[in-house]
Amino acid sequence: MKTTKIWSILFVMLAAFPLASCSDKEDEPILIIDPVEVGLEAPTATTPLSLSNAPVVDGSDSTEPLRNLLMCRLLGIDCQWLQRLYSNSTWCVTPQWQSLSKEDKSTLQRILQNRNTHGSFVGLIDGENDIIVTARGISRDEQKYADEKGAELLSRPVAKDAFVFIVNPKNPVRNLTIEQIQKIYTGQIRNWKEVGGNDATINPYVRNPNSGSQEKMETIVMAGLTMIDWPEMVGYVMLDPYFQLENDENGIAYTPFYYYDTIVNNESTKVIGVNGVVPSKQTIEDNSYPYVTHVMASVRADVDKSSTAYQLFFQLATGQHNDIVKESGYIVYH
Repeated sequence: MKTTKIWSILFVMLAAFPLASCSDKEDEPILIIDPVEVGLEAPTATTPLSLSNAPVVDGSDSTEPLRNLLMCRLLGIDCQWLQRLYSNSTWCVTPQWQSLSKEDKSTLQRILQNRNTHGSFVGLIDGENDIIVTARGISRDEQKYADEKGAELLSRPVAKDAFVFIVNPKNPVRNLTIEQIQKIYTGQIRNWKEVGGNDATINPYVRNPNSGSQEKMETIVMAGLTMIDWPEMVGYVMLDPYFQLENDENGIAYTPFYYYDTIVNNESTKVIGVNGVVPSKQTIEDNSYPYVTHVMASVRADVDKSSTAYQLFFQLATGQHNDIVKESGYIVYH
């Protein structure tokens, strides 16, 4: 306990990146985690972050608001939540581009990458980005690729999310058990009336292989069970399940809770409970919802310990930017 307190005081004093607040409210205390508890070495240098030395940050579609907010706050760049009307009115944190010079805008665009979960892991393994924030850890295929490339990654949780199931708002079903979900996706249950719904064929939508959602579905929900191959039901981008269900009262799909609740948030779908527990910030926080997941920060294990990439990773892993994590709408990992 004494060690933890010493580290807490030390890292508050030595935090490398100053935070640019977007409001006048007083900052809440940040719980700093002893790096020994997360198995990390302290950075060998502390360098103030600037556009000239900032790492290239990449990650999942669903973590884009957190990444953008994080870098804007740390670089002192104004930003705001905006609806992207070209993208089904999804919400994202957007830098105030008009306040930047042409050169700074170009630099920030290079820093803020968004190649989705699989693309960002491949990019990190290939050395095309410096740090990633993703909705899941490394997949089996990505680990195989890393092994082939001789690359090892360091990954630590920075926030909590959940894997949730969504249906059309007109669907009367409000809850499914884990067993019912598994039977729907193995083809053993094909009609909604078998689970308390209408007499209609279930249309089970899936995601493309190696997407964050599909990897979670296969590992944490199906847990080794073989899903029926439904190529006509595959969605290839994060918004596809929402487009599919918007016009299909008999469909079911899956998505990260944060993406559903914060990024889309347009009432075109509704989330259902699992085993009687409806996903919410409270049921995710207290782990009562069955499929709580973690948002992960990752760098290459051979990263220079004096680099700003490692400093940022270390600070995220030890809770030094929990205020930004919370501001983004995510639930702080603890």
